[in-house]
Amino acid sequence: MAQRIVLNGISYHGAGAVKEIVGEISGRGFKKAFLCSDPDLLKYGVTSKVTALLEKNDMPYEIYSEIKPNPTIENVQSGVAAYKASGADYIIAVGGGSSMDTAKAIGIIVANPEFADVRSLEGVAPTKKPSIPILAVPTTAGTAAEVTINYVITDEEKNRKMVCVDVHDIPVVAFIDPEMMSTMPKSLTAATGMDALTHAIEGFTTKAAWEMTDMFHLKAIEIIAKSLRSAVRNEPEGREGMALGQYIAGM
Repeated sequence: MAQRIVLNGISYHGAGAVKEIVGEISGRGFKKAFLCSDPDLLKYGVTSKVTALLEKNDMPYEIYSEIKPNPTIENVQSGVAAYKASGADYIIAVGGGSSMDTAKAIGIIVANPEFADVRSLEGVAPTKKPSIPILAVPTTAGTAAEVTINYVITDEEKNRKMVCVDVHDIPVVAFIDPEMMSTMPKSLTAATGMDALTHAIEGFTTKAAWEMTDMFHLKAIEIIAKSLRSAVRNEPEGREGMALGQYIAGM
């Protein structure tokens, strides 16, 4: 049986990785960013680490922050409308799983408008076109949404979460910068770290595991085990280890 791995075309890792976003935008000829980030990240100045780079290099952007911790169909649909009105030609997702998931759904629907109801994306979505290009800047070390083909949207009307799986939604570039994660409080660092560890263990124990995924997930378990306590103490080496470990767990 054939095995498949879907990864970002390019990913940058390590302290200062987010600075590489300028070269990627310029090199790809992008004109204006639609930047998805949640209100708390804006409030506490995390998103500004990215917007400052854009402003310094005269790169236009528009922020979309109508994002809930568990993004809803309405969040996505209003985001699609905002994207179309913005004149943007690519998306930057700054945040944890909620920002990433919202950005993925927006990008997919803009490129595949026949799925505008959002509900039809549940399960393995039969989309035909790749998402609007997404550049992903994670601010938590847990979901690894920047390197997966999954996203979750909440259907408030039916009081349920929809898991959407689509090879067309993966960000084209990911910037895994531990300095973007350094403002996480201890409780969130611990919780997201355990989420990453769970992903790695699940990946190793699933019936679909094979030699290459075993290599990734065993290494992720090792890195997370030695890094999580240090990350909770907000030590640079712990943050860097968790940034890498959670990414590998998502692979």
